[in-house]
Amino acid sequence: MLSLLDLPSAAARRLLATGVPVFVPVNPVEYHGPHLSLHNDSLVCAGYLRDLHARLWPDAPFVVVRDLEVGVDPVPGPGSRPVPFATVRRMVEDACAAVADLGAQRVVIGTFHGSPLHNHALEGGVRLLERRGVRVVAPFSALLRRLLTMDGHTYADAFAHVADVELREEMMRTIGYDYHAGFGETSLALHYAPDSVDPRYVELPPCPPARPARYLQLAARAARVLARDELAAELDFAAWGLGWYGLRPFPAYTSRPALATAAAGAVIAGHLVQEFAVLVADVLAGRARSPRPIMSWMVGLTAAGRLAAVDVPAAAIAPFFAPRVSGAGA
Repeated sequence: MLSLLDLPSAAARRLLATGVPVFVPVNPVEYHGPHLSLHNDSLVCAGYLRDLHARLWPDAPFVVVRDLEVGVDPVPGPGSRPVPFATVRRMVEDACAAVADLGAQRVVIGTFHGSPLHNHALEGGVRLLERRGVRVVAPFSALLRRLLTMDGHTYADAFAHVADVELREEMMRTIGYDYHAGFGETSLALHYAPDSVDPRYVELPPCPPARPARYLQLAARAARVLARDELAAELDFAAWGLGWYGLRPFPAYTSRPALATAAAGAVIAGHLVQEFAVLVADVLAGRARSPRPIMSWMVGLTAAGRLAAVDVPAAAIAPFFAPRVSGAGA
């Protein structure tokens, strides 16, 4: 890996003049349950960006701008660091303007944070670079769009170790709601950053079933009547998300992280990188545009993030297991 901003300015400009792509990661400091690190999004993002670079440009240097370490709407919990939408968007735009000033011709903006508003903040950087004639792609928006209607059987190999057939089918059927620190994300962490995962993750109980927000479900039904299928899927997704935040105690993870494995993470990562590689190659070759983020209506509905905060009191967050204390015992 070559850190772009650590280079002398003249050397950075010479490097970018060759057309080498620049990777700009933007991830929050965010609570991922008791078993994953506050940097989990950054660690997983670094892993898939590294794999993506190795697949598309194996002979070119892997040029990275250090993670901005900011994110909109991180899941509440100890250590989470929320940053307002407008601030994240401005920081992303500033970072993108800086690499454009240095002469970047192709840029990949990476994240592993699923907040729709966060990805709309990244879209600010996409549009700025497009206006300046730089080819740019933020591939994670494509994954979020697929989550709305994802068929878990696509990842069947990742679930093969689950012996209970009914449970395995249920996990594949509900994969679209496994969006935070659950089976999928814990498996990816075990694959990309195993030392960052508490080995006691296997003790975690399944996330309790959530009750989706009724008003959003009704809105989704109305959208389907009007043949607005994508909007209906977004509203359904939002309904289940709000229902999950309403769980008490709040687990801060989804699905069944205890069943995660590094082998499952390798399968999921392989699919992810393959899908992203096709998209990134098309956009940076000028054959396509970076995918638009989902839930564009949230920007206006939340007054650009000012009304979007979800409040989960610290006392409502489930501990599940206490941290180990050095020297404790007897």
